[in-house]
Amino acid sequence: MRDYFAILAEAYVPSVTGSGSNAVINISPDYSVPLSWVSNAVTFVAAAGTAGDAVVTFAGTYAIGDFVRVTLTTQARSSQVLTKSYTHTVQSGATSVTAVATAFAALITADINAGLSEYYASAINAAGVLTITQAEPESKAIQCVAYTDSAAGTAVVVVTPTVVSEGQPSDLVARGIPAGDINLASYDTVKFIVAADAASPFIDSQGKTVREIYWYGSNPQGAVLAGLIP
Repeated sequence: MRDYFAILAEAYVPSVTGSGSNAVINISPDYSVPLSWVSNAVTFVAAAGTAGDAVVTFAGTYAIGDFVRVTLTTQARSSQVLTKSYTHTVQSGATSVTAVATAFAALITADINAGLSEYYASAINAAGVLTITQAEPESKAIQCVAYTDSAAGTAVVVVTPTVVSEGQPSDLVARGIPAGDINLASYDTVKFIVAADAASPFIDSQGKTVREIYWYGSNPQGAVLAGLIP
């Protein structure tokens, strides 16, 4: 992953001063760099986002002793994969699909209450349909598979991907902006590259330090900033 940092520039109008090799781009009140150092601007439209979910539909006829497994996978908090498998053996007096889904909802909810709330918001059963919802809409993270050895019962999974949020206060906090500095309901977002000149001991090096910047500002200044970047 490329090194990055975030800049908050509420009510600031980006500009370029100077010309030619002396041109400087003013990104915030406290951050200006030579225009030749910046490139690859990408703008994002502010979006509230919708957390993804995994829906496991239990159907058919389960029998006592049938084995069922639901496995959840997520990368919501890091590049590492978190995998949790939940198993259930169908019991006497609880062979209905509602009973099976209720058992899984209870297992997953217990883990959410014990610390998985940063990954999953809820696990709810409705008449044999188990819905596990991701905790936040900041990444397309949730995956799910289900298995059963039942001769007549089934477990079918449908995953609805997250609609990723952009420019929301939670997105800024996730990228290192202090919550107390955030005053708007949403922000323009611009991602771009700064390749700063740096001393290098190697003759075959270009002598650049490359960092990615996430810039957050008032609408419509994101489009203004993107238009200034070569």
